[in-house]
Amino acid sequence: MVNLDDLPRFKIAVIGTINKDTIIFPNGKRTESFGGILYNLSALSGLGGSSVEIYPVCNVGYDVYNQVKEILENYDNIKLDGINRVRRKNNHAYLLIDKRNQREETLRNRVPALRFTQVRSFLDSDVVLVNFISGFDISLNTLKRIRTNTDSLIFMDIHSLTLGIHKDGKRFLRSPKSWRDYMKQADLVQTNLVELFVLSRRRLKSLKEIRHFGNHILTLGPKVLLITMGEEGVLIIYKEGKTCRLKKCAGIKVQGFKDATGCGDVFSAGFLVDYLHTGNLIRSLDFANRVAAEKCKISGVEHVAKLLKKFTRQ
Repeated sequence: MVNLDDLPRFKIAVIGTINKDTIIFPNGKRTESFGGILYNLSALSGLGGSSVEIYPVCNVGYDVYNQVKEILENYDNIKLDGINRVRRKNNHAYLLIDKRNQREETLRNRVPALRFTQVRSFLDSDVVLVNFISGFDISLNTLKRIRTNTDSLIFMDIHSLTLGIHKDGKRFLRSPKSWRDYMKQADLVQTNLVELFVLSRRRLKSLKEIRHFGNHILTLGPKVLLITMGEEGVLIIYKEGKTCRLKKCAGIKVQGFKDATGCGDVFSAGFLVDYLHTGNLIRSLDFANRVAAEKCKISGVEHVAKLLKKFTRQ
């Protein structure tokens, strides 16, 4: 086994938003916690241990700033240099979960998008993880400036980039006109199957069709496309020479399933930690799939790092 103290130390910047989450389950039960990139941060902390140094870069509303700061101060490997208190109330997401584990989201409040000057100090990171939690976390122009000014590996989870917002705060699926320009700025892209269908503007009916559309995304610039499919597992599409490859990692049946909220964020954290250490796409895919399934055993973000520590290399 590898001792983490002997491994190189990786610097990871995480760009996005820390939400306040109210989750309403089919039985009427409600839970309240913080979410958004806090799932990424907690998972990276627990999985990476002393081999990672994590820098969240985000705006936090004045109403929850002290609470968020207190939470993050409990993690030895998370640094608070990129946390910025703003004069607006923090993003508050209301997530209504149905019996099929599908969710309806309503967003209250919205912190401003990050400026390039807020991100600039962290462009010497090994990885810049951009997670679109609200979809308005960072502008395309700022993202382009990041790409121009760093050699970091840019990992993008498109997530809420595919969500519009009504006047009442309810979110709805839509394909942004400039989505291809966003893709051009990333080295690795993560999406779930529904989001992929939204971008393609049609329901892709076979792995062949998914691979074909995935190959189109790779022609825009990314080297790797990761597609999460919940219980069905996950797909990876990548180039091997001039050949577009697709591999599937089977889903894992979770005993004692509780809540899938944050699983995609835990997946990206697992993939990055393993890939930084091994450089092996397929091994990292399998590892990320396993840790994401583990997250389903708990609800909320509070115990994610502790839950995942058994996967940390020691």
